Amino acid sequence: MNDEDSSFEELAEEQHGSGSGRGRRRATRRRGGFLRTVLPALLVIAVVVGIGWGGYTGYRWVTSNVSMEAEETDFPGPGSGEAIVEVAEGDTGTDIAGTLVEAGVIKSSGPFINLFTSTPDAAGIEPGVYRLKLEMSSADALNALLDPANLAGHRVIIPEGLRLTQIWPLLSEASGIPVEDFEAAAVDYTAYGIPENSAGTLEGYLWPGRYDIPEDATAEQVIQMMWDRMEKQLTDRGIAEADWHRTLTLASLAELEANKEEDYGKVVRVILNRLEGAGEAGGTPMPLQFDSTVHYVAGKNSAVATTNAERAIDSPYNTYKYAGLPPGPIAAPGGPALDAAVSPPAGDWLYFVTVNTDTGETRFAETWAEHEQNVADWQEWAQSK
Repeated sequence: MNDEDSSFEELAEEQHGSGSGRGRRRATRRRGGFLRTVLPALLVIAVVVGIGWGGYTGYRWVTSNVSMEAEETDFPGPGSGEAIVEVAEGDTGTDIAGTLVEAGVIKSSGPFINLFTSTPDAAGIEPGVYRLKLEMSSADALNALLDPANLAGHRVIIPEGLRLTQIWPLLSEASGIPVEDFEAAAVDYTAYGIPENSAGTLEGYLWPGRYDIPEDATAEQVIQMMWDRMEKQLTDRGIAEADWHRTLTLASLAELEANKEEDYGKVVRVILNRLEGAGEAGGTPMPLQFDSTVHYVAGKNSAVATTNAERAIDSPYNTYKYAGLPPGPIAAPGGPALDAAVSPPAGDWLYFVTVNTDTGETRFAETWAEHEQNVADWQEWAQSK
């Protein structure tokens, strides 16, 4: 066998293999197949074990840390001691939460705000002063605010259009503070932040509405509370401080002269037209001649007309006797009257008269002739009663 034959045989043996060669090759294939079979399984097991351990570790972290975080942001309740807090008109859930945190009622705002937004009845929480506990849970605090039985202090409602001599008795009856205390506290009106005015009084500067007076409040604190609300109403409407006194004077006259809110603006326009001498006045200013100002001088709380004697009273508030606006407001105006004073409608009216005091119907006229007819209609209606 030559070299070529030897090479051929060797090649054939490599392709087909001898007995011992086939055994070795098969053994090598068995080892490689084992690894290919076992290795994926080992990898899967390792991954499963890793995921399991990670999940267990994550679970332990969540249960130990998240629950602790929840506990740290809210008191467990039910609380102890006493805290007096005020929910102001227009307060949002966030506002109330801030008030409760500051007073030590709840630990943080977050849990309370979440409860507030998910509780439909929470929007119905009444403004007022509440007696709560210190370190309450957010849920307990919210439930307490929803219960009117937890309102503290003395509730009083001051209607629009009242003067100080009518307001003091209402406040006194509700709070137990003597009328004399309010009268004395009102003398130095600038101490409350009210600008000095030509009337020298805080008449007309106290906002009407509902108040919850704390049990230990003083007359000064009540007055401050009422002026603070009036100041907010003035500033919210963009009324400059220099115009506060005139605006309140106009609004108070509209409040007392008109029977319906829709007529407030027309009354203000009549005032302005008379002061300017508009329309039929031919440029000559006219006195207002308002019975409401005479009632103020005479000390009448309610009356339809005035007498000759009353109209002869010598007082700068007597608009029959003196031209121009009175020295200051004659009552506490409400929101609609303030709005009317800020933005009265256009018109040339110079006169008005209530022709039916039962319905409050008021007629406005640009001329004296038209006004005389309206007065005649009022007299006819009055005689039929």
